Amino acid sequence: MRSNNTTNLIFAFLRQTQLWAAHITLTIMVGSLFFQVLARQMRWQLDWTEELARFSFIAMIFVAASYATQTGAHLRVEFFSDLISKMGRTSRWIVSQLQWCAVLTFDVLFTWYSIENLKEGFRYPNLSPTLNFNENILFLAPAIGFSAAIIFTILSRFVEAPGLQTPSSGEITP
Repeated sequence: MRSNNTTNLIFAFLRQTQLWAAHITLTIMVGSLFFQVLARQMRWQLDWTEELARFSFIAMIFVAASYATQTGAHLRVEFFSDLISKMGRTSRWIVSQLQWCAVLTFDVLFTWYSIENLKEGFRYPNLSPTLNFNENILFLAPAIGFSAAIIFTILSRFVEAPGLQTPSSGEITP
């Protein structure tokens, strides 16, 4: 498998946008929790902080899950594939194909149902009590995150993804 500048740019764009989205949602969540603690100590009425923290946490989880899958940082159960791969090269190839299909199927179904729930949320809004925010818009995060995972999964099938400089940094080697 070869890679070129175009595919490296696509991989870098997917990883960096999801990494920054996770950073931004984490910052919003921590900031709103800080204001919530401060408001309780000062006896202020800031009801919106709890809702904002909850919404940003939900969005962060879906974006970070997709990012973790792309960087190989997600939890994997490899007992079955290790057991089958000991049987020979052909069985290792079959298990590899089945794993790829399972991941792609999961990503496609998750994206599909997120988009369906998002569309339904526009028809029948579920408004939060304090912020008056349509909670179904939160389905936008998994729709975008897992759409990026679909692109990554399909692209990495044909082109080798660039490695990370350090697994914890999220940075891509040139």
